[in-house]
Amino acid sequence: MNFFKSLFLFPFVTLLFITPQYGATDKLDVKIVKRGSQLYQQYCQVCHQENGVGETPIPWSLRRPGYFPAIPLNADSHAWHHDDEQLVRTILEGPGPDSRMPAWKEVLSQDQAKDIVTYIKSLWPERIRECQGAKHMNCM
Repeated sequence: MNFFKSLFLFPFVTLLFITPQYGATDKLDVKIVKRGSQLYQQYCQVCHQENGVGETPIPWSLRRPGYFPAIPLNADSHAWHHDDEQLVRTILEGPGPDSRMPAWKEVLSQDQAKDIVTYIKSLWPERIRECQGAKHMNCM
């Protein structure tokens, strides 16, 4: 292959190997979003509500000590500040000992957690998906 052909093809071949399946700037796979939506409805929606809007905030004066409402998972909150791996880990291991959210690792597989993350990302505008994770510090 001559030099100019290889120079032309290099960026396209490189993209095939470095573009992750669940990458922030990829078009989201409709089948994965649908699977994730079904899992979200079954396991997450009771707290995080339909379309990831989160629970209604409760004033501090009325809130039980240690009670925190489920945060929005749509673009209204900071979920998009975390990369896919962190979100999957939070689903499987839980966010921490002071949280009402359980660890789902005994119920959901890694792939199912990834599907839920893909569904959550479908709730974000493309500009948010492009700034997901550590990039949010230098984006927007």
